[in-house]
Amino acid sequence: MASAEEEEKRAERLRRARELTASRGGAVPAPVAAAPTPVPAARPEPARGEAPPAPKPLGLLEIIAGLFKPKPAPAPAPVQSAAGVETPAFTVLVAALGGDADGAAATYLNKALATRPTLKVKALGKVFQLDNLEDPSLVSSVVLNTRHAVAEDDADLLVWGDFGREGYRLRLATATTDDERAAAFGPATRIELPKDFAEPANHLLYAAILAAIDPATEAQKSALRRQLPAAAAAAETLAARPPVQMTMPQQRSIQLVFGHVATAAALVLPAEEAPAWFDKAINAYRQAQRRLARTDAGWEGGLLHKHVAAALVSKAERTKDQAVAAPLWEDAITEWRSAVETLPRALMPQEWASAQVRLGGTLYRLDLLTGQTELLREALQALQATLQVYSRTETPQRWAEIMHTVAQVLEVYGDQIKNTEVLQRAVDACYSVLEIRTRERGPLAWAATQNTLGGALFLLDRHSENGNHLAEAETALTSALEVFQAHGAKGPAKVAAKNLGHVRKLMETRKSRHGVDPHWLDDPDDKRK
Repeated sequence: MASAEEEEKRAERLRRARELTASRGGAVPAPVAAAPTPVPAARPEPARGEAPPAPKPLGLLEIIAGLFKPKPAPAPAPVQSAAGVETPAFTVLVAALGGDADGAAATYLNKALATRPTLKVKALGKVFQLDNLEDPSLVSSVVLNTRHAVAEDDADLLVWGDFGREGYRLRLATATTDDERAAAFGPATRIELPKDFAEPANHLLYAAILAAIDPATEAQKSALRRQLPAAAAAAETLAARPPVQMTMPQQRSIQLVFGHVATAAALVLPAEEAPAWFDKAINAYRQAQRRLARTDAGWEGGLLHKHVAAALVSKAERTKDQAVAAPLWEDAITEWRSAVETLPRALMPQEWASAQVRLGGTLYRLDLLTGQTELLREALQALQATLQVYSRTETPQRWAEIMHTVAQVLEVYGDQIKNTEVLQRAVDACYSVLEIRTRERGPLAWAATQNTLGGALFLLDRHSENGNHLAEAETALTSALEVFQAHGAKGPAKVAAKNLGHVRKLMETRKSRHGVDPHWLDDPDDKRK
């Protein structure tokens, strides 16, 4: 019988998989028959004392063909955990690999990962094939299928890919991967390793798996905090000086993957240790950019701009000194702009749209620091451009996320230029979002929108000659506060309570309209969607 913690983890993973897939306009699909392998990826070991079955004699043609097939090196010896004995905290599926007809490469991969005490490794006898990243429908289908495989098997992560003449080309998938978070291992992130990989490449693969996992329980979060920094440090050796015998794509992959690992490590480390790891991540991405060839697709560079920008944003969000943070936001904006210009919307609509969303959000955050109104105008343009990809009818939850951000930007913009028409647009946008977001289906998202609505109504009343919106603002903010408190969301609850206090204070001093702090807006550190 499964333990309570296992049931909790499974329920949480499935819930987040459904929510994220729905927000991207899809549904968790029914199991799709993947291409079976002629031989299972990993064979069971014979019972103790039982002689293994005699091998089937090979024909002459099979013997000749075997001479030319690349073979992986013997599996590495078990790696001892630096922190002592660890029990498995994460379940990792290793899919059968394309081009690995006899399953030897997948078996080697299984054994290499099984040396890690933190991982429980399971073979999956399915092949997931992605031959063309420039086919949006194919990419979407494979992403949904890999996410479904993780959720269906109650695992934390899936390793999939192919094996060929140059070695391994691996990808990582979870049930809830958010492509907009920093260090996201999307389908375009390939881990390219030589066929005879051993240490330190094995360290990098292990660190990448930890970095890609989205922890579902407190126990898993604790395990990541213990294991990921040490794994990142072990992987740094390879990234610092990739072997010259590696191909240029393999070297670029090493730098890209280590950038993700370093970013993820910075996110779990104490605040005083994080900046150095963010810098390592940014440097690794830069090194990957230097290894781009003229013949490489332009979107390869666009994705690297996205990763640099995401690392800069994460560093800025954790920088208390705003004078230090402002240049980081500015550098991130430059990288987001480059990503938007480089990524082809027709071929990679999701990547292009997510870069636009992040550009709009970063411009908004910088304006909160500097008050540069032109930043808000550009933010609105970027966010509205994404609605070419995310529509209300096809991707309602994603559309609602973006429109809520549009409402927040309009709220600040309207207050800065003291324009009631802009503030009314913010109010209207909130009401549109509330037609999608409901208290029953997503209480916290609903409350966040109610909080934004209350703020927009408050500002609309302040800047109107004959305003009559305070009662409506009070109702919205009271509702938001109730939900935040009921769900233990202390940060958002504090913001909603402060905003509600401003509304009630203005209601009490309606005639004089004095004594109200005009800069009452939402806490910029509040990450609501």
